[in-house]
Amino acid sequence: MSIRSFLRTALFLLILFMFSCSIKYFPIESKNITVSEGHAILNTKDYVFAVKNKYWVKDPQDLTDYFTTFYISFKNKTNKKVNINSSDINLLDETGNQYDVVLTEDVLNLLIPEEIAYEQFTTITQEEEQIYNEWRDAKNNLMSDTFNFGMVLSGAKKSGFIFFPKLPSKNKKCEIIFKDHSIEFDRTDKK
Repeated sequence: MSIRSFLRTALFLLILFMFSCSIKYFPIESKNITVSEGHAILNTKDYVFAVKNKYWVKDPQDLTDYFTTFYISFKNKTNKKVNINSSDINLLDETGNQYDVVLTEDVLNLLIPEEIAYEQFTTITQEEEQIYNEWRDAKNNLMSDTFNFGMVLSGAKKSGFIFFPKLPSKNKKCEIIFKDHSIEFDRTDKK
């Protein structure tokens, strides 16, 4: 790793640390929700759903500028397949404004202009090729680390990131709604 790469990574981690200290949401334990290691856990007879406000720290690194990100896990405890749709999960801010999940395909659309620009050239510079490779890696990260909605087999588990439009910075509380179950989150820095 070059000194320039090291300094860039160190600066990014410092900014991420400062950023994460100021607007991190933590789950609130309630009658149906237990909290463990920052995860809110909803354990029913049919499934276990866990959710944590977690920052996306891989490429593309600027996603947290546009999205509020959560990491979720769903474990199917039944002997049947279960379908999980993006409409099964919503985010409410402190005044009740609803935010729907932004699908991975829509997040990926942010990356398309770079590919289109790359494909238009017959010859490219080394710098353009590096940029293209970085965008390709970012797309691979998104495809492998986001939650894939759809069928969950009997006894199987799915996990990954989900994206919501960015909550306003003045927002002190939020709530994840999963299949009519409410999971409340609170900021640690609220005044």
